[in-house]
Amino acid sequence: MNEYLNKTDLTRGIRAEVLDTLTRGDDQVCLHAISEACSEVAGYLSARYDIAEELKKTASDERVALVVKIVREVALFNIYNFSSPVNMPETRQKAYDNTIAFLRNVQSEKASIVGLSRLNTDPSGNVQSSYIAYGGNEKRQNHF
Repeated sequence: MNEYLNKTDLTRGIRAEVLDTLTRGDDQVCLHAISEACSEVAGYLSARYDIAEELKKTASDERVALVVKIVREVALFNIYNFSSPVNMPETRQKAYDNTIAFLRNVQSEKASIVGLSRLNTDPSGNVQSSYIAYGGNEKRQNHF
């Protein structure tokens, strides 16, 4: 089974010895965490981007660097969550929270990922958004 990331990719975000300690040397834990991370990221990006095509890529030079980073952050969070959720460093939790916030911004078209092919693109290359903005002004406090 070809995975989007491998253990070597994970060690770019965490020391190899820490990763081995967390997984107890079991590479299946890494594969499981990567698989779940890919599914989670695809859930956020599949409405706007052809993320399925991106997640099929395994060669380093073909993948979009930002997507690699996003999947890696989610996978490392998953590994900590599997093995040691009580001892998870604050920085790991913060990195995961920031990653999810970014994915939500991409999903609502407040941010984008350069290099991924967009869905809803016409033949001339113009993006046809299906995003509908709604809301209103903030409630005012006019009383004394």
